[in-house]
Order: sequence, then structure tokens, then C-alpha cells
Amino acid sequence: MKMKQVFLLAYALIFFYAAEDVLAYNDISTHPKLTEKTALFFNGVFGPKLNSEEVLWLAEGAENEDTPPRWINHFYDPQTGLGWTSERMGTLSPQ
Repeated sequence: MKMKQVFLLAYALIFFYAAEDVLAYNDISTHPKLTEKTALFFNGVFGPKLNSEEVLWLAEGAENEDTPPRWINHFYDPQTGLGWTSERMGTLSPQ
């Protein structure tokens, strides 16, 4: 029984240590790369409507969108036309 517990603990530590390096999202690479791939897919489906410079602009915009306070714009409700109001955030302003 003791050996089984040691093995499970070692396995758990190795798993969690290794999992720390596996990230599904990185604000520097994931959003821009996903945007770039989407633009290339768009060009593949609808013809070359976006040139390489425009694809680069989209990728740069996606990266910039993840910098504070730009990410607040993700909280826009198109049904009401309202964005983030910060009303429950204490002294933070919506700007």
C-alpha cells in the first residue's frame, strides 16, 4: 500500500509539473495565430481577398486586443448595445 501511494504521488507531481508547460492559450501567440489562420482559411474559401499585409494587420490587431484595457471590449452586448460599465468594480472606470 505504501509503495502504491508513493507511485501515485510521484505520478501526480510529474503530471502537474509537465502540464504547467502545456498552455492552450497564450496572449502573445494564440490569438494572433488563430486570426492569421482564419484569414488564410477565408482566402482559401472566398478567393484571395486579403493580401499578406492585411492578414498581418489582423494578426497585430488580435494581439493588441489582448492588452489592457482593450480586453474590456470583449464584454459588449450587441442586444443592448452596452459595453462593460464597471458598475460592480468599485473605483475602476469604464474608460
